Amino acid sequence: MRTGQIIASAQEELATAKRTRKRRLVFVAAVLVILIAAPSVVGKKSLVKVFQMSKTRTELQQEINRLRQVNEEISREIQTLAHNPSQVEAIAREDLGLVKPGEIVYQFGPQRLTTALPAPSR
Repeated sequence: MRTGQIIASAQEELATAKRTRKRRLVFVAAVLVILIAAPSVVGKKSLVKVFQMSKTRTELQQEINRLRQVNEEISREIQTLAHNPSQVEAIAREDLGLVKPGEIVYQFGPQRLTTALPAPSR
């Protein structure tokens, strides 16, 4: 009977040692996960930064596309002005108020309201 108790005691110690080893392993694994995951959540290369940079990239790409469209419109306008002298003349007349030599310019301002002066009293 003594041997049975020794064997049972040894088996119990082995089970306790296995549980202790398993707890240590879980603890070490948890610490490793925390040490590995923490920099990915905060820091220069964190997930938050990645999402912010992705949003900024999308916004900048939209701005680039908008500016490309503006550039294309300006290029078309340049081509039009380079090949159409009458267009240049129209702009010079309208925007700059230029006239050809010998032309007479009539300018009409806003209509003035005149007020009648009161008659002198005697």
